[in-house]
Amino acid sequence: MKMDGPGSQQRMYVALGVIAIAAIGIGLTMEPGKYRSLAWVLLGFFAFRVLLGRQSAVRRGRDQRPSTKQG
Repeated sequence: MKMDGPGSQQRMYVALGVIAIAAIGIGLTMEPGKYRSLAWVLLGFFAFRVLLGRQSAVRRGRDQRPSTKQG
């Protein structure tokens, strides 16, 4: 699997997959309480950052494309 850069779609899927596996592990192994809640919040934060990074890369790619408008 080739990953084309820090904003690539493949990297996003891998990162979200790792976060999902960690979330499942937290759900199965930690007792309910404030530490489990903190872990869920941190994982949610990281997932949100991954999605923001992907959106930023998509926008940068769209902004850098040459315009094809005919005058």
